[in-house]
Amino acid sequence: MIKNANSLPSMVQRIDDIRASESDRENAKEQMHDAELVADLFCRAGTNLRFAGELLSKLLAQRAR
Repeated sequence: MIKNANSLPSMVQRIDDIRASESDRENAKEQMHDAELVADLFCRAGTNLRFAGELLSKLLAQRAR
């Protein structure tokens, strides 16, 4: 999950306060949600890449012995 998840309710409130049509506000909320999912995906990918790098380093260290 993203680190600023606590800020999401305030962002929804800000979107609700914007003077725009209801459909525009709903689109903004959907895009914000999609952005949250993408950010979460990147965080998970980064974690997995670090883990894979650690495993690869250990394997290479064992082969070098």
